[in-house]
Amino acid sequence: MDSLPIEVRNLEKSYRRKLGLSSFKAVDSLSFELHTGEILGFLGPNGAGKTTTIKCILGLLRPSKGYVRLWGDVPGSGKVRRRIGYVPENPDYEDIFTPLELLDMFASMRRLETGRKEHLELLERVNLSGWESVRLRNFSKGMRQRVSLALALQSRPDLLVMDEPTGGLDPVAMKEFRDVILEENRRGASIFLSSHLLSEVEAVCHRAIILSKGRKVAEGTMEDLLRTEDRFVITYRPPGGDASSEPLEKEVPEAVLQETIDELRREGCFIERVNPLYRSLEEVFLSATESAGGGK
Repeated sequence: MDSLPIEVRNLEKSYRRKLGLSSFKAVDSLSFELHTGEILGFLGPNGAGKTTTIKCILGLLRPSKGYVRLWGDVPGSGKVRRRIGYVPENPDYEDIFTPLELLDMFASMRRLETGRKEHLELLERVNLSGWESVRLRNFSKGMRQRVSLALALQSRPDLLVMDEPTGGLDPVAMKEFRDVILEENRRGASIFLSSHLLSEVEAVCHRAIILSKGRKVAEGTMEDLLRTEDRFVITYRPPGGDASSEPLEKEVPEAVLQETIDELRREGCFIERVNPLYRSLEEVFLSATESAGGGK
């Protein structure tokens, strides 16, 4: 059986300060894993250590302590690189190239047996049809992100690492990116998604990790993170109410849930449903980071 696509254990990355000051820990004792076929959200305010962690995952930085493994192998190895697609936050390609030229060049470097037909299909998939022979100097930031996505998908990767992939995109383009992420996941790819757009993470991710000041402050499935521990919403209709009218709702703590249900029934109310109260991911994010001193 395949090993974990990403395994991070006690990861620490420190940087030296100038003028003899003590070193700065960008990432501190971080452990987590990405399971096969999973979409994992990676969240945190600016300076939380997200990009440093991603660079360690990609083999661009060496950990000060701890380790990162991809399918049980070290990051940066040829075997691992062939299985990864990466979408950076700020794609920085030479302006003289066209999307087709970049795809040709990357296919050659990756030793892929793909040609013009496959590359045109990729560009169509990321909504760049008609732009395949235009120099990148004429592209907006959002269009460069589309090119970056096409390059990441070129090898049909087993793992997609995405660092703020929807930066600079309009709402329509963000939905297109989200659709591609879900399509790739259905194909079998595991997705590691770092994003500030909490609504996007909430919509597509199975689990999420929240960082603050280099440390993990929250982790869990979306269900676990968003569900409140002790509050419920009772949806009910009062006696003699119009069946076509909207039902009423009452939010109560778990300690008095059954008592409240019994009281409503004694009053002749019809209980339609009782559901746990859920928070938005933004509320979870702010609570976790502020508790850890990572708020503004």
